[in-house]
Amino acid sequence: MNRTEKIILIRNAVETLGYFSEQMALEMRRCGFAVYFLDYDALFETLEGLPHFVRGGRTWLVTFNFIGVSGEAVFFGEDGRYLWEAYDVHCLNILVDHPFYFHSRLKEELPWMTVFCVDREHAAYIRRFYPGIKVHFLPLAGNVWMEEVCCNLPRPDAENAYGGVRDTESVLPSYMARRYDLVFTANYVPLEGISQKIERLDPEYQEFYRGILYDLIANPAQSVDVVMERHLIGELGALSLDEKRAAMAGMAVLDLYLRSYFRGEIIGMLTAAGVKIHVFGADWERLACQNPENLIKNGGQTDSAACLAAIRDARISLNLMPWFKDGAHDRVFTSMLQKTVSLTDDSRYLREEFSDGEELVFFSLSQREKLPELIFGLLSDPKRAVRIAERGYLAARQRHTWRQRAGRLLAEIVKQAP
Repeated sequence: MNRTEKIILIRNAVETLGYFSEQMALEMRRCGFAVYFLDYDALFETLEGLPHFVRGGRTWLVTFNFIGVSGEAVFFGEDGRYLWEAYDVHCLNILVDHPFYFHSRLKEELPWMTVFCVDREHAAYIRRFYPGIKVHFLPLAGNVWMEEVCCNLPRPDAENAYGGVRDTESVLPSYMARRYDLVFTANYVPLEGISQKIERLDPEYQEFYRGILYDLIANPAQSVDVVMERHLIGELGALSLDEKRAAMAGMAVLDLYLRSYFRGEIIGMLTAAGVKIHVFGADWERLACQNPENLIKNGGQTDSAACLAAIRDARISLNLMPWFKDGAHDRVFTSMLQKTVSLTDDSRYLREEFSDGEELVFFSLSQREKLPELIFGLLSDPKRAVRIAERGYLAARQRHTWRQRAGRLLAEIVKQAP
């Protein structure tokens, strides 16, 4: 490309997504792109600088979960159009949750937006139910320790930094010197609050929703939207695509229920089996479990940097997928990049990328009773664990950093550039 393309990113709207954006920004600057941050902690001030940065047809908004394109009044001009459309800015929008959470936004089918999904099933869902949307698969990536905080400054010297992110292999703690045997970095959402939303429904709807939940809990290898659709057809018969997508959007609470159910189920089972697990996140004190002394809480709400620090100091990092059946969560790759054994429920995508017991260790939600034995086996055989962690590090470093994901986005930019 003979000219400098410009990238707009957003931070301080959702902490985790802003952290992803900061990691991507360093890689994009390394590739020679100019980067500008809209900061939700100083939104009007950074919006004022936007016209001076934007060059029509040469500027791209890279965002997550429709942040900046969710109908927020601040991003509309007096003519009723999005600023992005008025400025001739194309949007690359990465959805880290199932598309049925974004039904009201996806049905608008903005022609200047391209969507990326972190699960191949999610991308297929959009192609089927929102055929006017341009969509691609882009898995999440692993986070590494950032040497600096991104800001609206020139890009860092690529000769002195690994894409602007410090290459920390040489300073990672040795495996046996690490503080924690097992960590889980995620919040706990008590089921009571989610169940109350279902219990407020009419009795026939409650029965219908619980039938879907029982089906998925009994066979957790199934995709949530596939089971929803099957139950909808069984209950209501033939439905149009529009009726199906609207109904499934209305049932997103079931996805939240499943995430919370299995987090509580897995962690509770581990503590009952004598496994000590350090949890980093909010509300774990609200989980009732046997042998609560094995559930070691490390503060409440933690940010991405604190989660990364915990994983760096752990031998094993547990991951429970947010019901991704053909994608991956960033915890998987982040753990691998810290030379920490990544212990995760599987997906078709992860099975294609890695071999069980080679670069990481898989377990099955449907055979979760085997999980304590897996953990004790890894802890009792540190030589094997180190081999897995080392191979995982090499595989993730080669294929699953934000450098690779930024490269995929930049390839899309090059393809679409006029």
